[in-house]
Amino acid sequence: MNWREWQARQAVVELGDRFLSYVDLGTGRPVVMLHGIPTWSFLWSALAPALALTHRVLVPDLLGYGYSDRRDCFDRSVSRQAEVVDAWMDRLGVVDAVVVAHDVGGGVAQHLAVRFPRRVGRLCLMDSVCYDAWPLELMLQLGHPGAVRKLSAEAVQRLLKLGMRRGGFARAPPDGVIEGLLAPYATEVGKVSLVRNAVSLNTNHTLEVAPRLGHLGVPVLILWGEDDGFLPPKYGERLAWDIPGARYVKVPGAKHFVMWDAPHMVATELFRFLGVEAPAEAVERASASLPPP
Repeated sequence: MNWREWQARQAVVELGDRFLSYVDLGTGRPVVMLHGIPTWSFLWSALAPALALTHRVLVPDLLGYGYSDRRDCFDRSVSRQAEVVDAWMDRLGVVDAVVVAHDVGGGVAQHLAVRFPRRVGRLCLMDSVCYDAWPLELMLQLGHPGAVRKLSAEAVQRLLKLGMRRGGFARAPPDGVIEGLLAPYATEVGKVSLVRNAVSLNTNHTLEVAPRLGHLGVPVLILWGEDDGFLPPKYGERLAWDIPGARYVKVPGAKHFVMWDAPHMVATELFRFLGVEAPAEAVERASASLPPP
């Protein structure tokens, strides 16, 4: 589905004076999928419907991202995002979820698993921020105090599209995917919110929980693009070393956006991790996102 169709499926929940937008698909054991920067829940638009054939899949826009609350003057750090996700899951009555997370969402998921362990029954990290491996140079530039004044929304879009095409994908994604991933940030309001998100990126928040990863007592799957130039595979290997019993899978021929570069393999590994046989329809649905070679 395109990003407009995905957005049309979103529901909204109020959390105090803020609100979170999210997609809720399927029934069964809950799976929560968290995106990173500079994306939004549309990142999972191919995998989520596939997983929803056997599970309830909940896919939020993090606070300040996508079509969640983008007003100014609030904490957007990964630590605070974990608290917001915890509150959102509480409102929905969700505990013991399978949490699948990518990029900055992986940092949020690490906090969630360490600080709110009853929310996380299983954890899958895909090309996740961790330790002091981030933020990327492009995000540092975007988070510069002068970025809001100096860069137009159009200029930010051009920079992000160039960076994503060069380093994010091993092959050209289907038409409209990159534009859809960046759609919420194409306006001036969206641009300002994205800059605020970039400002909030702080390695202290992942370094803070790193010593506690060794105490995780849930099954953990780590999927990593073999050719990820943004977050090299050595960080996935380190996570697998530090987390007891974690299973590490390097995805050949994939870069940072592994769910788009290798949807068939990622879907198959996720169903295996969920402990159910992958329905043929699910794998076909996920693989339908793959463009011809």
